[in-house]
Amino acid sequence: MKALLISPKGSNFYAKIGLRIPPLGLAYIAAVIRTFGHEVRITDLGIERKDLSPADIKWADIIGISADTPRYPEALSIAKVSKKYEKAVVMGGYHVTFLDKEALDSGFVDFIVRGEGEETFLNLLNTLENNGNLSEVDGISYIQNGIFRRNKDRIPPSNLNNLPFPARDLLPLKKYNGRMNGWRFTSLVTSRGCPYNCYFCSSSKFGGLKWRARSAQSIADEIEHLVNTFGYQAFSFMDDNFTLNPQRVIELADELKARKMDNIHWWCFSRVDTLANNEYMIQRMTESGAYMVFLGLESNNDEILRSYNKHIGNEQQLKAIELLNKYGISIHGSYIIGNIKETKAMAEATIKWAKNLGTKSSQFSLLTPYPGTALYDDIKKENRFLHRNWRLYDGLYPVIKLDYLTPEQTRDLLIKAYRNTYLNFSSIFSFNKNEGFNYLIKNFPRKIIMTFKMVAILLIMKFKMRKIDRKAPVI
Repeated sequence: MKALLISPKGSNFYAKIGLRIPPLGLAYIAAVIRTFGHEVRITDLGIERKDLSPADIKWADIIGISADTPRYPEALSIAKVSKKYEKAVVMGGYHVTFLDKEALDSGFVDFIVRGEGEETFLNLLNTLENNGNLSEVDGISYIQNGIFRRNKDRIPPSNLNNLPFPARDLLPLKKYNGRMNGWRFTSLVTSRGCPYNCYFCSSSKFGGLKWRARSAQSIADEIEHLVNTFGYQAFSFMDDNFTLNPQRVIELADELKARKMDNIHWWCFSRVDTLANNEYMIQRMTESGAYMVFLGLESNNDEILRSYNKHIGNEQQLKAIELLNKYGISIHGSYIIGNIKETKAMAEATIKWAKNLGTKSSQFSLLTPYPGTALYDDIKKENRFLHRNWRLYDGLYPVIKLDYLTPEQTRDLLIKAYRNTYLNFSSIFSFNKNEGFNYLIKNFPRKIIMTFKMVAILLIMKFKMRKIDRKAPVI
């Protein structure tokens, strides 16, 4: 069969500041299904900056669309267009995995692939091609003879080393503009699943509580392939927690050293408890090219941290930051504003704390109840939703009722957080102490551009917030 896989335009914070990274989920699916004889193309509408081509739709037998929550309305529009050409439409991703019936009831979607999609999508293609029994395809939802059917969940791939590398050759790699301190970077995924089950995150439910990881050798093989084939020097590990197994990180450092790949740079997600308890791992990270670590710091308030079920405290956060600073690894700190029980004073304390930490970069988000999270279930049970405009579920707009803060106050606090952190003299004119004043001169134009982008984003956010229809139906 001929499959066209589509990634809708992005609408999160990174998309707003112009950062685009390849849709590896679709690239993995493409790599698997073509191995078994199916033809496949990928269209990334976030990078192509064009409408979906009718010629591409006509070429395909089946249209596969990725849909996280803020991109779901765009995904549904693509499905609607595809149905005009009488194509079978499959949708997958976080949002529809947990709200499968809502998508199917739209009338524009034929099948939902729940969870990790490589094996499920392949099984579905083979079944459709051979007029097989849909009830035997684990992991899909569909409507048959007017009846909604949700087949049993598929067990996700256990040995990730057996998956082929993502089909990056089907993507316009030169159009992706990701830069890591000037180095052109691309993304990798080296593990799936998460055992922590944080209150506001659906990763544990989407990929399972069991952490499944690729070997250090497999990761090094992919890095070597990306260096030799595409000329990349920098890499972003997109795992929820790249450092969950410190020994694997150390083995990767050994593997890279043995292959003499000592001139690469990389970035990853981590948890503060893992870092605080593994100083030697951090040392080896530095030696193998670690440039930056993304830390979900969320808040400096222990009560709020406990409510997020993260099993960490502020003391561990400070220890992890201290160790990363000691070994020269930059920090991207991520913070959440708008906890249900949060007061204005508590939020402002987090904003002040974030600014004083002096991390390389900071990201602030409003607490958002994504489908599949315990937070979503509680918000629905307590009838706290302000509206169901999924486009605004990107962490930048208030979507739930709080006990002590109004939507206007949370919006203003978010804007204040970004303004205080980025739009100030010390941030714009800061420089890397290891590189001296030349670092400031080299990066000053980029900082000015980013500052203007930030101002524009803040103004747009403030304007759009005033237009939100608070009379929209409650979920």
